[in-house]
Amino acid sequence: MTDMKKIVADTKQWIEQEKVWDDQVYATQAPSTAHGVTSRLETLPAPRKDSVLSAQSSVLKEKTLKALYERYKDCTRCQLGHSRIKFVFGVGNPNSEALFIGEGPGYEEDRRGEPFVGKSGQLLDKMMAAIGLSRQTNAYIANIVKCHPMTNPETPDARGNDRPPSPDEVATCSPILLQQIAIIQPRVIMTLGSPSTKMVLHTRDAITGLRGKIVSFDVDHFYPPITEVEELKIDAKTRETLRNTKVIPTYHPAALLRNPNLKPESWTDLKLLRDLLSKK
Repeated sequence: MTDMKKIVADTKQWIEQEKVWDDQVYATQAPSTAHGVTSRLETLPAPRKDSVLSAQSSVLKEKTLKALYERYKDCTRCQLGHSRIKFVFGVGNPNSEALFIGEGPGYEEDRRGEPFVGKSGQLLDKMMAAIGLSRQTNAYIANIVKCHPMTNPETPDARGNDRPPSPDEVATCSPILLQQIAIIQPRVIMTLGSPSTKMVLHTRDAITGLRGKIVSFDVDHFYPPITEVEELKIDAKTRETLRNTKVIPTYHPAALLRNPNLKPESWTDLKLLRDLLSKK
């Protein structure tokens, strides 16, 4: 690509993403023509909601997720369960084709019991809306741990008291997420940030070297064909469905708030997700 073509391509992408993510806490500028841009973009149809079979499947998934929540909502299997305010299970349409996975609840999420409701959550909502997705209609959001990891659990009311979950906490809590994945059976998982990417791809590599790629979900790693762990037993049909699930790693919205220079790469990842979901 010549220098001029690259400049044109980069400028076109910058204009597109700025129009999509017009927000004072995020955009480098706030174009006045940005309102209503989502309607001009290629949006995704709400998946699998028109047929009777899909409706039945959605109801079954919702009931199964509710039962899973009831089973674990009082969990204290790791130290996080002893300091949390609310158990943050997940939110969205259980029949969604897109599943977004973060690392864990923060201050606001711990009080509301819903993932991604602070500034990072507001940005994630805008990111999803830019490609026709919403937690209210056709996306599901969860975390690898369900309770707030705090630097100092003795001061739960302090802001800025967040930390990434430890490997032991992830190992203890991740079976809940894995059961959510088995129930929802998403076509695509988008991991948000290094902790969730490392868990879902069972890797030690940093997010900077993984984002921008489409990776197959390693179903046999997480749900061994022969296992004594009841939580990780799945039937053959579910296994085959999850074998087709793809994973797209990208930056956590909090990283984008700290460093807006990551926007172009993040927008590229979102378009990769949009294009993948558009394929039947």
